[in-house]
Amino acid sequence: MNLAAERDRIRKLLQRGEVAMLVTFDGGKAHSGRPMLPLWLRKDPHIYFLTHRDSRKVAQIGVRPQVALTVVSGGCYLVVLGLAYASRDPALIRRLWHPTYRAWFPEGRDDREATVIRVAVERIDYWEPPSSQVARLVQAVKAVLTRRAVETPMKTLDGFADAARSSKDSSAATREADR
Repeated sequence: MNLAAERDRIRKLLQRGEVAMLVTFDGGKAHSGRPMLPLWLRKDPHIYFLTHRDSRKVAQIGVRPQVALTVVSGGCYLVVLGLAYASRDPALIRRLWHPTYRAWFPEGRDDREATVIRVAVERIDYWEPPSSQVARLVQAVKAVLTRRAVETPMKTLDGFADAARSSKDSSAATREADR
């Protein structure tokens, strides 16, 4: 599978995940995680979240923009690493808005508290265990017979920031990592 097709496949997996755990860091070594609703724009490589302007996550991103997201989707486990930026752009808020968000922003899409977090994806690590019960059973039997634990290799997609700037796939690579 070529790199562009693999990126599309992984993006679709991410989009099917209903919740992402957004992990931010403060100026020190402390981190905070919280469940967030990921939002998507067509043909846009970024992941978006709506939040409140005065939230701790916005303050943390202002100090240290590196973030991590975890998503479980379709039996696949994904960790997204990237840089986050807060925006109060009303046009962007309107593009991402859905009427159900009034539960968090009572004044609607023009709520003064509404802020967008945009995550520029740099890397995605993911694990895909076999989806077939038969394949999992074969793995388990093999592990028992060989006395070696079943391992699901981690795969990595790099270069999302480059892909956002350029449609060339030559600067990014898919690789298997040991784990």
